[in-house]
Amino acid sequence: MAVKLVELYKEIEPLYDVRLVTKSCFGKVIEWTHIIENPAFIKLLHGGELIFSAGIQYSSVEWMIDFVERLMEADAGGLIVTFPDGDEFPQEVIDFCNEKEFPIFSAQWDTSYMEIMRLFAEILLKNEQRDTNLVSALRNAIYYPENEDTYLNHFEHHGFYRNMKYVMAVLSCNSYRTTEGNKRLKQIARSIQYSGYKQVTLEEEDRLIVMFVESGEGSVKEEFQKLCDSDRKVYAGLGTEVFRLQDLKESYEHAFSAYQLTKSAISTNFLVYDQLGVYKVLLDMKHPEIGEIFIKEVLGELISYDEMNETDYMEILLAFFEHDCSILHTAEAIYCHKNTLNYKMNKIKEILGYDIMTNENRTRIMVAFYFMKMRV
Repeated sequence: MAVKLVELYKEIEPLYDVRLVTKSCFGKVIEWTHIIENPAFIKLLHGGELIFSAGIQYSSVEWMIDFVERLMEADAGGLIVTFPDGDEFPQEVIDFCNEKEFPIFSAQWDTSYMEIMRLFAEILLKNEQRDTNLVSALRNAIYYPENEDTYLNHFEHHGFYRNMKYVMAVLSCNSYRTTEGNKRLKQIARSIQYSGYKQVTLEEEDRLIVMFVESGEGSVKEEFQKLCDSDRKVYAGLGTEVFRLQDLKESYEHAFSAYQLTKSAISTNFLVYDQLGVYKVLLDMKHPEIGEIFIKEVLGELISYDEMNETDYMEILLAFFEHDCSILHTAEAIYCHKNTLNYKMNKIKEILGYDIMTNENRTRIMVAFYFMKMRV
């Protein structure tokens, strides 16, 4: 749990004599607070802390810049320093922090750090209660949509109204998992939670399930595309945009279907459900076993022949269809003489027992291959 620094500062500024010295809070997120005077203790930080200091050891511009550099290395979220009346941060320090995008604040000598820390704890607790309620509501909305009493009131109490625009996303990065957990997944979750999007993020079974509201499918798609392009170990699916909280399950199921296809049928790590083409039709079938029955009906004889004789006719047939049923292009792709390939294609027709080049049979074979690609 954390708090955006800009939001924390909005609460602090009217109550305490604390002033933001840098030009921005630079999107920092604060997870805890600490008082540090001796730079030697900076190495004990975990990251995301707002640091309070009376500047007792502050002796020069060089000392302060070194202090800030150490805080940045420890991934601290910001620094508040108290000064005697009339003193301030040197301009060199301010310029350095602006350049490095590290927020610093000045406070008066009699500013109560303990009161600010108490205020931070209250905000943190309030945010945690809010997020717990919203995560529970999201889980109920996608798994038990018929029980509206378990999620509608919680959503609307926090500004997620029933007739707004919603879109669901599913994301994972399992290759980062270690015995200590999945730090990359938590990093992505944190970046989404404290982005500019109004959203609810649920972590479940080593996946992120995210509900975006009033963000626009195009905007969300662009952000996820950037993420997946920059990290090929991240896999994500985006669902359809819906216009009622009661339809979140539909958007979630579509997002999950697109996400699953990134793991099987389509060679990419990000898919949008509305752009799946024929896969959309196949995914919407109510009985998954139909696919296996269809594969057996259309290609079963060839699959059995390959298994019994250790041949590769299924691979050849797939290559043939992937190259627009062209003998010449397929031969070039699989490094086979076209006469040899012609012989093998005739053998495939013989094993299957039907003409693979009629429009109906070509369609049946392609659909069977689509079903095979969808296997997880």
